[in-house]
Amino acid sequence: MTLLYRLRYVIFLICLSILLWGIFRPESPPQPFENADKIWHTLAFFGFSLAARFAFCNKAIWLVWIVLVVCAPTLEYLQGLLQTSRQFSYGDMLGNLSGVMLAFIVWKLLLKRLSIIKM
Repeated sequence: MTLLYRLRYVIFLICLSILLWGIFRPESPPQPFENADKIWHTLAFFGFSLAARFAFCNKAIWLVWIVLVVCAPTLEYLQGLLQTSRQFSYGDMLGNLSGVMLAFIVWKLLLKRLSIIKM
């Protein structure tokens, strides 16, 4: 068993902590250009989704992805509800969902690539 595989839950918890900190921090992150926050949301959920899928790779495939798709808009909604200085944004929610979908595509491509290498 590789070290990376043994540390998969630690990696997931680190990614989860960073994601939650970014979403629930009182102030928005800096925006070097207009709508940069949409890119931050996409990248954050992309990384988090890959870490989640890797951490729970022995669980039902559909369950992990469904939970991630549900978490993407839910966390954006909670951000607007729990942080008075932040607000819900449909654009950010779409960024979250885009990150999950991008991670799904990359995960599938990685699995396909690994199966070719193993042959």
